[in-house]
This record gives sequence, structure tokens and C-alpha cells, in this order.
Amino acid sequence: MRIVFQNSSIVITANDVNLSIFKPLWLQKNQIFREEELQGQVVITPVAVQIATQRFQFMVVPNRIQMMFPSEYPEALSDISRVLGGIVQTLPHTPYSAIGINFNYMAAPKDEKTFPSLNSRLFGSEFAKQIHTVEDNDARFGSYFTFDLIGTRLKIDMKPVKGSSNINSLCSSWHRGQDLLAFNFNFHKDLTKPDQNVDIILTILNKWSEALSLSRQIIEKLPGE
Repeated sequence: MRIVFQNSSIVITANDVNLSIFKPLWLQKNQIFREEELQGQVVITPVAVQIATQRFQFMVVPNRIQMMFPSEYPEALSDISRVLGGIVQTLPHTPYSAIGINFNYMAAPKDEKTFPSLNSRLFGSEFAKQIHTVEDNDARFGSYFTFDLIGTRLKIDMKPVKGSSNINSLCSSWHRGQDLLAFNFNFHKDLTKPDQNVDIILTILNKWSEALSLSRQIIEKLPGE
């Protein structure tokens, strides 16, 4: 089984984020962004702020603040603590409502011809068999799990997808239209205590590395075809 890390992100949702604050001078003055990180692509409009650095992409819109890492970056915690941690500590009265840590993976058997049998074996439940014959090569199955983990609600969405036109940038042996399995791990926490929200957010942010390790441990349980 080939397992490829696709991307990761952290999203903090809020009501009425004040976008007018997020200017390069303010971000640098409050030590949220380094000077060199603001020398690249910076887009500021009335409805969104987007900053692309070499390591991550940052965006603010009226209902959320997020960082996205387009490639595997195990040392991301220091940037996360500085940027997102710095923002919530500098703006503690923003009405934050939830935080989510996301990891996305793609996987496929080494021999793509075995995908139908692997897919049905993994996710072809007894209920699925009542709907369709799982042995049919055109049948595709997915699954969803959710449970409490590391102070969050972990939601794992697993579903079959077709390879996109640029899928070989993730894995050189994959091609457009190929059957793949997409895995999304979402470590979610609702924020319901305004006087404690900042501390809760900082606690969840500090669990990023642990969440990454747990997502890897789970997905590595896939059979080694």
C-alpha cells in the first residue's frame, strides 16, 4: 500500500473577525509574522487576507482564521504557536467558536488492479452487501469514524476518489482517473466557554504534533498490499 501525506491545516472559526487589523505592520509589530515572511505574496482585500510563505499559507476571512501546510512539515508547531497562538493571545476578545486540526492523506494499493477487492474488503459492510454486490468491480465503498481523542472529537472520513490531473505530483506512479482512497482526519473542538477559549485554543494548538503522530499510526494500519 502506498500512503502519501497530502496536506494539513488548522482552522479557528469565529464570529465577525476584524479583518482590518490584519495588516503587515500589525502582524510584524506583534511578532506574529517575521519580516521575511511578509516579503512574498500578500493579498489584502475587504473580505480576505492571504499570505503565502515558503512553509505555509495563511488566510483570514470574516468567520475563520487558518494556516495550511501544503506539504509534510513535522516542525510546524513552532510556526503554529507563533502565528495562531500569537493572534488569539493578542485578540482574546474575538468570539472564537471552534478549532480544528486537519490531516489529509491519499492511499492506493501498489497494484491498482487490486483496488476493487481491497476497497470492498475494507469497507464493504453487511449493510452494503444488501444494497449492492460488493464483488462487482464497479462498486466503491467508504467509511466514517468519530470518537474522543486528546481532548478533541476526532472525525475520520474515508472515501474512494479518482486521481486528479496533477495526482502524479503526490506520487509519480499514480495517474489521472486512478482509483484512490482519500483520508481526512479532523481533530475538532467546540469553544463554548468565552472566558476560557484562549487557553483551550492554545492547549489544542500544542497538540498538533501528537495529532499528526496519531493520524499516521491510524492510517498505517491499512493492509500492506
